[in-house]
Amino acid sequence: MKVLIIPSWYPKTSTDINGVFFRDQAQALNDHGHQVGVIAVHLQSLRAFFNKRIPWRDYEVDAGVCTYRKSVWAVFPKIPYGNFLLWKQAVKTLFDRYVNEHGMPDVIHAHSLIYAGIIASEIGKKYNIPVVVTEHSTGFARGLYQPWQLHLTLKASKQADYLISVSPDLGRLLLEMQLGAKWFWVPNVVAARFLEQDANKHFTGGKLRFLNLALMTEKKGQNDLLVAFSEVFTSFPNTELWLAGDGPIRRQLEELAQELNVAKSVKFLGNIKPENVPKLMQEIDVMVIASHYETFGVVAAEALIMGRPVIATRCGGPECIVTEHDGLLVEPHAPEQLAEAMVSMVKNISRYDSLSISEHARKRFSGEAVASTLTKIYQKLTQ
Repeated sequence: MKVLIIPSWYPKTSTDINGVFFRDQAQALNDHGHQVGVIAVHLQSLRAFFNKRIPWRDYEVDAGVCTYRKSVWAVFPKIPYGNFLLWKQAVKTLFDRYVNEHGMPDVIHAHSLIYAGIIASEIGKKYNIPVVVTEHSTGFARGLYQPWQLHLTLKASKQADYLISVSPDLGRLLLEMQLGAKWFWVPNVVAARFLEQDANKHFTGGKLRFLNLALMTEKKGQNDLLVAFSEVFTSFPNTELWLAGDGPIRRQLEELAQELNVAKSVKFLGNIKPENVPKLMQEIDVMVIASHYETFGVVAAEALIMGRPVIATRCGGPECIVTEHDGLLVEPHAPEQLAEAMVSMVKNISRYDSLSISEHARKRFSGEAVASTLTKIYQKLTQ
């Protein structure tokens, strides 16, 4: 089946982490036997005009996936519909190119209503192509969208043939906002590079290592995590916290680690290339997600497939990933609960069976599992 994927954002290169889960899903579908194409339009801020440019390929076959890219300067940042219309025109240009080279797709799968789902729905209606939309964005929960944007999403959610949310909580929120009649839950995919690793690990003593892997922004909750770790470290000095990623609050976090007197036991690792993340997870014992908002939380699923237990906040996504069998859930904005969960892990790490955790996660989040579910949806729409 010819599947055309239109994501609202997408990695610029194979090492870019922005939207890497879209790329992972495209490759999983390709591995499942579909002929997969991707149209990726990147809206570039004018403030980045003089910045160092990332090498850009307007077309490549990326691990078997035909990928068409176009960069568009966001010249109308404050004008409603302005940048959206530029984005829309770029998608349509690439769609014409895709059709010219591959023919009409059997199904279009868009990721996030703003803006891919909106445009995909228009294309699907024009050419009578079934359209699937998967929603990922935290913007709906955080009230980030303007009325004109919500108006467009309302229209698109009614036109789309199948609506998917990456977590049950997100689906319920979208229904409350009257976006579509029904949302089905299909999780994000965990890339094959995690499935190839040995998940059999038993803690044998030494330093117990906690890992947080996320963009360093306020909503990811690393401030709460550092406060929690400082409490844990007081009673259990044989622990470490590794913070992987980068972002606008990194310096603030480094200063907070100093203030809390835990800087020597907190490692700031910087950005980790996607292909190096499995190796990093082999070196740690517990994944910790302290986010205030998540629609899924793919790093939790990745850690579980690697056989690592997970501590996560009930922030919208991890609730459908972490079970009593493989981790602990706490409330967001609650460092004291994070600390209690981390202490529990220190005391009970030997009770978690890494192989059992991994096997359970593979059945839910592997590329084969997710691609199989999506294939049934595509077949239903094209019969």
